[in-house]
Amino acid sequence: MTLRVRGLTIDHGAIRAIASASFNVPKGSITAVIGANGAGKSTLLRTISGLKRATSGNILWDELAIDHLQTEQIVRAGIVHVPEGRSVVTELTVFENLALGGVWRLRKNKADVNEAIDEVYELFPRLAERRKQRADTLSGGERQMLAIGRGLVARPQLLLLDEPSLGLAPLVVEQIFQTLAQLQRSSGMTILLVEQNAMSALRIASQGIVLDQGQVVIADDARAIMNDTALRHAYLGY
Repeated sequence: MTLRVRGLTIDHGAIRAIASASFNVPKGSITAVIGANGAGKSTLLRTISGLKRATSGNILWDELAIDHLQTEQIVRAGIVHVPEGRSVVTELTVFENLALGGVWRLRKNKADVNEAIDEVYELFPRLAERRKQRADTLSGGERQMLAIGRGLVARPQLLLLDEPSLGLAPLVVEQIFQTLAQLQRSSGMTILLVEQNAMSALRIASQGIVLDQGQVVIADDARAIMNDTALRHAYLGY
């Protein structure tokens, strides 16, 4: 399934966060949304997942218009959002946090939820080692793995990831990004990745979208963006 954004405008009161954005996220791709702080990247993901309403425009998940759906309906349609900040329930164990990702499926398919949790343990072995530990005992990188894993337990077709590298050591960032690339290759999952760490994101992406002050200034092959020195200087600061 393809995500299609058409003429999307999002306002924060008098501030225009996103202005008439249009782009596609092809099925089975990793698409990186990059740009400076304040470019509108996180707002874009929050709007796709139903946490914020657009001022105008459309968001289509194949033929389904999702821009007026509630977040729960969007999750049930196969779209899961992992917000920035490594948001986990610190009082719960690793296992209990993961189980929350499948809470709406537990009554109908508990076996599949347990299978999905086992798959997360395979993807992130460190979580398997700490499955009985409370989340507040984990390192920052482990909490990020847990947040991503909880999203995966919902069995998404499209995973929205917001700044997964934020505040993490470079080696941990590399591990998480390589795991995401492995996940996409093995499952064919579509990933829309918002990242401040542009080069790391573009290395694993097939497509890049550059946002600047709420506008899509380019949507192109990720390698083409990486190799465009003038574009990097103008919009990414390096």
